[in-house]
Amino acid sequence: MTTLVTGAGGFLGSHVTELLVEAGERPRVLLRPGEGVGAVSESDVEIHSGEIGDRAALEPALSGVERVLHCAARTGPWGPESEYQRTNVEGLETLVRTALAAGVRRLVHVSSITVHGNDVRGEADETAPFREEPNPYSRSKVAGERLLQRMIRSEGAPVTIVRPGWIYGPRDRASFARLARMIETGRMTVVGRGDNRLPLIYVRDAACGILLASEAPQAEGRSYLLVNDEPVTQKDFIGAIAAALDAPEPIRRVPYRLVVKLAAAGEAVARLARTRRPPPVMRYGIQLLGGENRFRIARAREELGFEPLVDLAEGVRRSVEWYRQRHDEAGLAMVPG
Repeated sequence: MTTLVTGAGGFLGSHVTELLVEAGERPRVLLRPGEGVGAVSESDVEIHSGEIGDRAALEPALSGVERVLHCAARTGPWGPESEYQRTNVEGLETLVRTALAAGVRRLVHVSSITVHGNDVRGEADETAPFREEPNPYSRSKVAGERLLQRMIRSEGAPVTIVRPGWIYGPRDRASFARLARMIETGRMTVVGRGDNRLPLIYVRDAACGILLASEAPQAEGRSYLLVNDEPVTQKDFIGAIAAALDAPEPIRRVPYRLVVKLAAAGEAVARLARTRRPPPVMRYGIQLLGGENRFRIARAREELGFEPLVDLAEGVRRSVEWYRQRHDEAGLAMVPG
């Protein structure tokens, strides 16, 4: 089977590519111009270069491909709306239409639990309604899923949607590295009481879920949540990272609702100032860390055979090991000679 991975140079996409190589495949990867292939050797993959919305680049990349694992996305909650629309909606449509023309048998689209809102205030599954949050990432992810659902219904597009939770693990520079650094330097603050549940999933488990979604015959046209339903609270997660770092566990706390309001005010000021730099505190991160987000994965278990294998202790241990190695290498790089 010939597989194309988009976003193979990114956090999740690099782990998906690594799994395929370990399984004996030589996948194709679509990389942005100048982007590296990540953790695998260039000889292990067939590299194509281009943007996700560039049909001229997609056509040769998709020629002869049987499945597409679409991990590429414009992420983060801050930036020009047009950038999110161009990649997460328009680029997505171009990819699916080009894949249909090429005869691709299955396309797995990596969406996000954010389509259900950043704080579901309890428990939810795939049937929960969409809820757009006031940031361009959330809006574009909801719009992308609605587009795909129309194409599945009206055009028979062979698409499966997966909605991972809060992905963490080695190579997570945007989230885990930042969190670990704040804990290590004593700048971390617990949001609320800290007893709220987090929708965590270790990156390799998320990658395995994507592969399962590409293989299950009954998964076509369906959507699946991918989280580890091990009951982990905010305090559990922060405490595990602190212990692995040999750092004091944070004891400072801020009221959840108050900091959400302050973040909203900061975002409004930044929008008025038309700054490209995101505010230091945003609702997206605060709600993910301090909200009550419990997700049921019965559908993924029953229809895909999905079973998270990496628990909190092991996931944090591996992540901190990567974090320390990354910082050791950065320190060595700064030493002359």
